[in-house]
Amino acid sequence: MYCTHCAKKIDEAKLEAKEMTLASVEEAKSDAKVAYVCPRCGHLIHSDVTEEETKSLARAAHAQIQRARNAFSTGLSLTFIGGIGLIIAIIFYVLACKPSNQYQLVTTCAEFYVFIVLGIISVISLAIGVTNIVVGVRNNHQNKNLLKDINNRTFVQ
Repeated sequence: MYCTHCAKKIDEAKLEAKEMTLASVEEAKSDAKVAYVCPRCGHLIHSDVTEEETKSLARAAHAQIQRARNAFSTGLSLTFIGGIGLIIAIIFYVLACKPSNQYQLVTTCAEFYVFIVLGIISVISLAIGVTNIVVGVRNNHQNKNLLKDINNRTFVQ
């Protein structure tokens, strides 16, 4: 199910495993309506959507696609910056291997400290960047499929 207000995908099986919607199975009737509350925006999510709610879902999906593209772009830039920082950190590691010490690593020089700081910053930047890339691609793909279903009139809540 999708929230018609913010286009968040809700997995009913996971929600029902955590907390049952109905108090007992005896209460469940074939015509009972089950509604969930969206954890992101707080709106009610139900299965029978109207045409206006479908349009609202399409607008929200377009907004989610834009957010996914922004996350992907941010991830690419952070990955690029992290890669450049890692290359510079490797250069400072080579500089920390002093020829006066038979090219062994000297841990008391400034080059070594720059290597450590740049290495940590670049690894963190690479990790955040790759995470943003994966999240952006996944959300973009999910919302494009949702819009394709809405446009083909094959969307079922």
